[in-house]
Amino acid sequence: MSRTIDSNTKSALLASEVTPVFLFEAEYDEGAVRFWTGFGDLLWNGYTWLGTGVFGSVSDIEESTNVQANGVTVSLSGIPSEIISIAFNYNYQGRPCRVYLGAVSTATPNQLVGDPLIEMGGRMDVMSVEDSGDTGVVSVSIENRLIDLSRAKERRYTHEDQLINYPDDLGLEYVAGLQDKEVPWGVASSRASTSSSSTAKQTPFTR
Repeated sequence: MSRTIDSNTKSALLASEVTPVFLFEAEYDEGAVRFWTGFGDLLWNGYTWLGTGVFGSVSDIEESTNVQANGVTVSLSGIPSEIISIAFNYNYQGRPCRVYLGAVSTATPNQLVGDPLIEMGGRMDVMSVEDSGDTGVVSVSIENRLIDLSRAKERRYTHEDQLINYPDDLGLEYVAGLQDKEVPWGVASSRASTSSSSTAKQTPFTR
């Protein structure tokens, strides 16, 4: 997939001396966490990114012209214990996250040259934590949203399911009762004939 790269970032990455960095951003219901592979704080995009020193590892990021989901695994090292607690206490599965590639200036190592390029965007799947006391290593697998194509849809055409997305929609309110409902089609209903005959006998003809 083609994408646009900032001209300043491109020049920095193609220079004879380059200092590439990765940025990792994960969004939780309680808030977002942001790290980068440098030291100290980094200001970018209106947020403060916490320096972790280095990434433990970033698996190969693959792209394909086929419609398929390619995931990636990111490991962060040097994470303070208070940040690691987020992995234990916050719901992370299915939350959006992104991995960026950028470059910093040699003269100002805490300042990005241009805007970084997004390398991977998806949702967090499985997370593992190795805590050594003061710091630890957090590994998280990121799945492309195309992974949903291979998962069974656990939704139903029921009144209760419809209210999840549309609380005021009563269009499926009587669906459950339709499964046992008898609907005559193409022939006269014996019940309707009996009812008509009974009504005719009970209504006398007067003049």
